[in-house]
Amino acid sequence: MTKTVFLDRDGTLNREIGFFGSPDRLELLPGVGDALQRLHDGNFRLVITTNQSGIARGLYSEQDLARVHERLHELVGRLPLAYLHCPHHPDAEGGDPAYRRDCDCRKPKSGLLHQASKMLQDLGVTLADSVVIGDSARDLMMADQLPMTKILVASGKPIELERQKLADAGCAPDHEAADLAAAVTWLLQRSLEDSPAGRRAARNE
Repeated sequence: MTKTVFLDRDGTLNREIGFFGSPDRLELLPGVGDALQRLHDGNFRLVITTNQSGIARGLYSEQDLARVHERLHELVGRLPLAYLHCPHHPDAEGGDPAYRRDCDCRKPKSGLLHQASKMLQDLGVTLADSVVIGDSARDLMMADQLPMTKILVASGKPIELERQKLADAGCAPDHEAADLAAAVTWLLQRSLEDSPAGRRAARNE
């Protein structure tokens, strides 16, 4: 069965540098390209989900973001199926007022996950038994009420702080990893152990 991995962007795939709307400022974190290829080869579909309130703040446009994501798509071998973003913020100033609202797609709310499920349902993308990987508590909290595996990575925000936020919210990660590469290694090993071949091997030990 093909599963889906929902990946955060900033701090998980690329270096966390604050708001930016230029492809020239995009810098992949070490090992990300190989990690995504290993997921793809392991029969996982890839979907990017990201909060982009810089749009609501008037710091860059939807078109600017599309160019950033096109560059990211090139750098990672055009593997992700989709890039879903939330452009809103309830308290944003300086941008289009249409983006200044309390929406259901800004993480930690789960709207982006449900958008992906609806948009890609013809490809068999479902939330059941899927995976979310991110460097912040809100990345994992959006999947808190869903049957998804949650992996926290330490490649972006300080993991101690994010771990405490998760504990305060009663949302425990299933695994913590140093970065995306380490998270993928754990996920692929667990998938192997859960496979029919893996279960047979365990019985024969």
